[in-house]
Amino acid sequence: MYYLLGVDDTDSPTDGDASSTRPDTASMALTIGKKLESMTLARLLNISCHPLFLHPSIPHTTSNIASCLLLDTDAQKIREIDMTTRLMLRGQCSPTANPGYALAAWNQIEPEIVSWGKTAKIAPVQRMDAIQLAKRCGIYTAGISGSGAGVIGALSAVGLRYDGNDGFIYWMPGLEKLRGICTQTEIDQYIHFESIESEHHKRPALDDRILFSESVKPILKEGRIVITVSPAKRGKEYEWES
Repeated sequence: MYYLLGVDDTDSPTDGDASSTRPDTASMALTIGKKLESMTLARLLNISCHPLFLHPSIPHTTSNIASCLLLDTDAQKIREIDMTTRLMLRGQCSPTANPGYALAAWNQIEPEIVSWGKTAKIAPVQRMDAIQLAKRCGIYTAGISGSGAGVIGALSAVGLRYDGNDGFIYWMPGLEKLRGICTQTEIDQYIHFESIESEHHKRPALDDRILFSESVKPILKEGRIVITVSPAKRGKEYEWES
């Protein structure tokens, strides 16, 4: 059964050398996902990142991005996943951060949750509203320390990931291998995307050569994980580039 685990540490401002060693929200999400796998609590399918509204009143560093883990697990393991997530957020976040999380089964997501996520991209929203909405929908949520404002981004990430039309994939199995020039036939041996296409919906042939940069970011589009490419300039040793 699929579950969505949204996390947000609110990106507290840097505070000298100590805070510079703290992980960002996405890398923290990956650490949590790998821990859950090592404890055989869940299988980590992917992690998405979702940019939210930027405003001076909202704590963040250079960006305001929440993350969401897509997990494959059983309902009887949810309580232990809940407790493990709480402990890891408490242990990894900066003392000045305001982390929070939200944990929901895929079939628990109501249209209100999606609307909440979309609103959080364009306007300030309130922590208590996030908590009350999650409670109405039966979603686990909690602020871990500080003001607990991270529940805002965490619940937003859950809604946006479910909707499948926002953000990019930070991690999925095999993504770190996607470098250099490859064909789709070669890629399919270690990673799967729903589509590789240009902004005009043109798709490379299976044997077309594609140049992948070191910072490939698959996007979420209509619920699919998509790699966007553009035609290479004439004379290149490849036909497409990401």
